[in-house]
Amino acid sequence: MCYLLHYCFIFLKGTKRKTMKHIISLFRQGLTATLVLLLLSQNSAGQAVVGLDNWFNRETHAKTGKPFHYLWSDTEWSGYSRWGQIFESRGASLSTIEKPLPQVLKGIDVYIIVDPDTTTESKSPNYIMPDDIKAIKKWVKKGGVLAVLANDGPNCEFTHLNQLMASFGMRFNHVRLHPVTGTNFEMGASTDFIDHPLFKDVSKIYIKEVSDIRLSGKAKPVLTENGKVLIAEARYGKGYVFAIGDPWIYNEYIDHDRLPDSFQNRKAAENLTDMLLGYTGKPIVLQEVSKDETMEAMVLANKYFMELWPDVGKTIVTERERPSNIWTRGTYYEGLMALYKLKPEQDYLDYAVSWGEFHKWGLRNGIRTRNGDDQCCGQTYIDLYLMDKTRSERIRDIKACIDNMVTTDKIDDWSWIDLIHMAMPVFSRLGYIYNDHRYYDRMHEMYLYTKNVHGDNGLYSTTDHLWWRDKDFDPPYKEPNGEDCYWSRGNGWVLAGLVRTLEFLPDNSAYASEYIATIKEMTDALVACQRPDGFWNVSLHDPSNFGGKELTGTSLFVYGIAWGINNGILDRGRYLPVIQKAWKGLVEECVHPNGFLGYVQGTGKEPKDSQPVGYDNVPNFEDFGLGCFLLAGSEIYKLK
Repeated sequence: MCYLLHYCFIFLKGTKRKTMKHIISLFRQGLTATLVLLLLSQNSAGQAVVGLDNWFNRETHAKTGKPFHYLWSDTEWSGYSRWGQIFESRGASLSTIEKPLPQVLKGIDVYIIVDPDTTTESKSPNYIMPDDIKAIKKWVKKGGVLAVLANDGPNCEFTHLNQLMASFGMRFNHVRLHPVTGTNFEMGASTDFIDHPLFKDVSKIYIKEVSDIRLSGKAKPVLTENGKVLIAEARYGKGYVFAIGDPWIYNEYIDHDRLPDSFQNRKAAENLTDMLLGYTGKPIVLQEVSKDETMEAMVLANKYFMELWPDVGKTIVTERERPSNIWTRGTYYEGLMALYKLKPEQDYLDYAVSWGEFHKWGLRNGIRTRNGDDQCCGQTYIDLYLMDKTRSERIRDIKACIDNMVTTDKIDDWSWIDLIHMAMPVFSRLGYIYNDHRYYDRMHEMYLYTKNVHGDNGLYSTTDHLWWRDKDFDPPYKEPNGEDCYWSRGNGWVLAGLVRTLEFLPDNSAYASEYIATIKEMTDALVACQRPDGFWNVSLHDPSNFGGKELTGTSLFVYGIAWGINNGILDRGRYLPVIQKAWKGLVEECVHPNGFLGYVQGTGKEPKDSQPVGYDNVPNFEDFGLGCFLLAGSEIYKLK
């Protein structure tokens, strides 16, 4: 607790009296010093800027010729994109630093140098020269926070790096410790930790092939093994220096893509991030919306809609008139039911039941329809039946409709990907209710036909792991920038459809592995193209094509990823910052004071449809965007 209080005192220097009273109350409530740090940001203007070196480490990819390796922008195993997300989740902004000139360093609070190049990594390395050392030393002395992550002997340029590190009482030795053979990860395990904030709630970390550090002066060891210092720190003037002889927490070894679950590199990375930011004296603001705020946003947005549409049977009039049991309203009621399960208000239930009763639990175009858009309402009909199984009329028509599809050989109905959301979960629900594998089998056949056959070779890209909306958008169709056209909401429909299907699959289903694998592939592809503000563009691979904030696709991605975390499919540590940033954007940027939702792209099938999208722009349908928002919020609310 002493070191936590120490960082609090660093952070709280100059804090206003009113804020101090709030801090004391937080401690009395039992919050730790770390949480107080994360919750409060009253003492300084602006957030911390974290600069990652791309001058001394300047490797280029052999095939693309572009910079890579230990960069924020590198989302492969070789990159630091995941560590960057941790910094951003604390409210910091990221920067990539070329030569560390004094005027450049003046604009950042944390400077990270990783694995300076040898001549085998770069034909003309940028060595750390005396003018660089002078500028960095002066910057640290004034309060800068320097983190140096070197490498093992053969892979790091130590001669010039050690000239810098000697200023802080440290020198890396040209050795290789912790050699690891194959997947024998225990060879890289460290478990003997001192009482230090880096190791708070950490029992084991993984460090592969590391150099040790010789200390002098005021430098102190943080991790020592067999007399060898692997991690060290030093205070220099008003600043702080952290050092480790390995790049350590790059994407490959921060999570459990490869590492066994027993390793806690993610937690250690979070601790390191809090340490570095704490020493800057800048505010650390946890980038998440509280449960209360999440619920308030959902309730407010839903209240706005229910008051706008008090008559559940009123037809929807845009360019033409439609009944209120079409897919747009069905999607809304999916969200309403998710909200009701968290906040069981009678008004919510009555609103849903009245809707079904008005339509006599029927479908637009009747039980002979094969159009998934007509069947979407059946998801809520079934959910309401499951709440009262004496009301068999609630599923009479949707069952008859799906039975008509099961008894034929036709499996090509889902020719656009939206239908994976509209119809697929209906099949899984009926399979669950009647314990009838025929619903699961037909559902899976239709899904695979969409994925692998429709269009030229299916609507799923096995390289980009995203979906083309329909046959009109698979190659050779291209976006204005030459990339494939992956429409945000279309991919959101797929992700939402898969998780809503999995909810009702048997535990031993042979089909679950296919859906889970696709969810994982899609999630990684989506993370790679998330906007800095947390949203996703309507065109996932062409930000110039009507790029900007958009609610529906973003909400569906948050829903699917959060569901994956809540159900143990997706790694919490890796993906939680992604959805926290997105949900924060949705709540803070889209929800009007009266509950109206901005940045909703209206109906369509591609990025250019229903434009412009904006904060004050009213979409042609206000229902389905709210449904997407409520689905997202419901899963965010469940996060532990």
